[in-house]
Amino acid sequence: MTTVEPPGANEPLDELDLRLLAGVRELWEDADPMPATLVDQIRFAIQLEDVDLEVMRIREQERLADARSAAEQGRLITFDSESLTIMVNVSPEPGGTIRLDGWLTPPAEHPIEVRTSSGPLTTTSDAEGRFAVSGVSHGMVQVLVRTAGRSRTVSTPAIEL
Repeated sequence: MTTVEPPGANEPLDELDLRLLAGVRELWEDADPMPATLVDQIRFAIQLEDVDLEVMRIREQERLADARSAAEQGRLITFDSESLTIMVNVSPEPGGTIRLDGWLTPPAEHPIEVRTSSGPLTTTSDAEGRFAVSGVSHGMVQVLVRTAGRSRTVSTPAIEL
């Protein structure tokens, strides 16, 4: 099979080429802009040091009415992996922080670390797989479960709360 090069294909880029490429870039920036927090999300995610991770995926997101007040809203987020499911209810707290109430399936006691942009918060799930963390600051958050009896840590994706 013979390939035919269009005229000028082997010539250096000229002013017209640069204008066309700039137009394509502008088109994509308008149609699908880079998220404003993407660089921060990448930096946050790569700060984990030498951890063998099983990264989860978000299964669904829903808005739930908070039982304490109709004005308050919570979000229920479910993360799945091959070995573990984490369901987290995200609720606002007085003072502008967030409370995370979580459930692990299969249920068991595991050390839990909630990574935030202001530092890690730790707790342990109970035998039924429940855990709660108060005082979580807004921003990038990631939940790590250091599963007992396994060398692998299970991690949610870093999400913006």
